Amino acid sequence: MHKILHYFRSTQRAFSLFEVVVSIVILGVIGIICSSMLLHMSKNLTYTRSLNDPNAHIILAKIENLLQYAIIESLIGDGGVPLSVASSSLMFAAIDEQSLLGGGYKNAPSPMQGDTLLPLVSINIQSHHDTSLYFTTLKGWQLQQQLYLVTQPKEVFTPYTITRIHTQTLVLDKTPQHTPYLALPIQSHSIELRDNILWLDKAPLAFDVLSFSIKPLSFSQGIFIELHLCVATSLKEHCESGGVWLDEIVENML
Repeated sequence: MHKILHYFRSTQRAFSLFEVVVSIVILGVIGIICSSMLLHMSKNLTYTRSLNDPNAHIILAKIENLLQYAIIESLIGDGGVPLSVASSSLMFAAIDEQSLLGGGYKNAPSPMQGDTLLPLVSINIQSHHDTSLYFTTLKGWQLQQQLYLVTQPKEVFTPYTITRIHTQTLVLDKTPQHTPYLALPIQSHSIELRDNILWLDKAPLAFDVLSFSIKPLSFSQGIFIELHLCVATSLKEHCESGGVWLDEIVENML
C-alpha cells in the first residue's frame, strides 16, 4: 500500500510539473502573439498618422489666417517685386485685427453699438494737414504703430508710422500723397522657405519642408491666393493645398 501511495504522489507531482511547463509555454506563445499584434498595430498607426499628418494643414491654416486680412497692394514675392507669379517667399502687410477689433480675444475690450462690434481705435479721419491726421475723438493708437491709409484717389501702398500723438491728432513719419479718410492698424509679415525650413516673421514655422509656393490667381470675383506645402514625414511625402480670397474680405473691412 505504501508503494502504491508513493506511486500516485509521484505521478501527481509529475502531472503538476507538466501542467506548469505547459502553462508557461502557452503564456509565452500568447505573449509572442500579442507582441507581434501590438507591433503590427503600432506600424499601422504610425503609417496612418504619417498619411494624415495634420501639421501641414495646421501650418497652412496659420498662413491663411494672416493672409485673409492682407492688403493686396502690399504683396511682394521673390526678388522683391509685386506678387504676380508663383513664389516661395512673400512679404505683406495685413490689417491688425487684434488692434482693430480685439481679434476675438476673450478679455479684449469690445465696444458694441447694438449688434455691431465697434473698432478699438479711431479710424475715421476728420481732416489732415501735412503729416498730421485730425480725429473727432482719438483712441487706441500707440507710438510707433504702423497704419494704412485709405485715400481718395487710391495711392500706391505705403505704410505709415505714428511718431507723435496729441489730444485728437496723430503725427505720421511722412505726408500722404492723397486725401486720407480712413486709418487702419497694420502689421508687416514675411514668409520664406530657406534651407528646408519655412520661416514666418523670422521664426521657424515648419521643418523638413520639401516645397512651398504662393500663387496669385485673378478671377472676376477677386484675387485668390493659392498655397501649396509639401513636408517630409517618416514614411513618405505629405502635401497640402489651401488658399484664401483677398478682395472680398478686405473690401468688407473697409
